[in-house]
Amino acid sequence: MNLLTRFAKLSTLFGVMLVATTVQADTTKAATAEKAPVAAFEQKLDNVRDPNKYCAQCHNLDTSADQAVGTNHAGKFHGTHLTKTNPATGKPITCVSCHGNISEDHRKGVKDVMRFDGDIFKAEKPSYSVQEQNQVCFSCHQPKDLREKFWAHDVHAMKLPCASCHTLHPEKEAMKGIEVKERVKLCVDCHGEQRARKEAAEKMTEQKDKK
Repeated sequence: MNLLTRFAKLSTLFGVMLVATTVQADTTKAATAEKAPVAAFEQKLDNVRDPNKYCAQCHNLDTSADQAVGTNHAGKFHGTHLTKTNPATGKPITCVSCHGNISEDHRKGVKDVMRFDGDIFKAEKPSYSVQEQNQVCFSCHQPKDLREKFWAHDVHAMKLPCASCHTLHPEKEAMKGIEVKERVKLCVDCHGEQRARKEAAEKMTEQKDKK
């Protein structure tokens, strides 16, 4: 076999190998492309099965809530709330039950979910009003029942966020097991701060009047 014939055969063999490699690569790309929407669908389906899983990707359920999303939370995610059902629907309580559904831009920092802020003394206004915040709580905790349990609920319900007195992510029932002294301290701390601010404002007014 002369050199020219050998060269022709090698060229043919190389061409066949090249075509086979190209076809395999195209097949792999097609398979990968087909898997992408399937994977996305499976992820969405997984989130439907466990509504809290999507949130838990960033907000770790094993970490302290105040580390994850702000100082208005305390204890571990989400304590007793995750073991309860909504009495109105009979369905389990999930993250979206209280915080609502997030948008596609949520990961970019868009403030599109319900945020509960119990600090009534900070300078800036909360993202949501007292009424908006408490309405979420009232969807499970009926105002009539709250009134019967403790008179302070009736007095403060439309003036203070529930989060001012109650831990929203408690490791145990919000008020069960809390000593009377501790309950009184909640009142004293808030009203004491309120009184101090009022007295400070009155002093400033007096000083201005003297000038």
